[in-house]
Amino acid sequence: MSRYVSVVLPLRELDDVALAMQRLGIEVQRAIDGVMLQGSLECPGEPVDLRVDPDAFGTVEDFGFARTAEGIRLVCGELDRTRLQERMLPALQAEVATLLVERAASASGVQAAMTLEPDGTRRIKLGRAQ
Repeated sequence: MSRYVSVVLPLRELDDVALAMQRLGIEVQRAIDGVMLQGSLECPGEPVDLRVDPDAFGTVEDFGFARTAEGIRLVCGELDRTRLQERMLPALQAEVATLLVERAASASGVQAAMTLEPDGTRRIKLGRAQ
């Protein structure tokens, strides 16, 4: 039996999650009043603020993100939980961190340039704005 489970993320802004997912090449569906996960024969759908179709990061079912008082929570199928925690969450957190650094640099008048090393390491170089 498959059911939806939740994982609270150390992220605060749903807009940052949506932008980070887009920068990772993943399309998200967003609705003002939320959108429902599809569910299956074994479990009903569940409301989320951002919905991602199945197959993203190798998932079997759709998954999404919902805003809560504690922050952002990932809502996904039980079968996809480990895969998303191991593959998607590190990439998402790195992308959100990059967004925050770029935003802070821009607000401070500092130029930020990100490079991706062959081993996958991201380097952000900060310098004076020209």
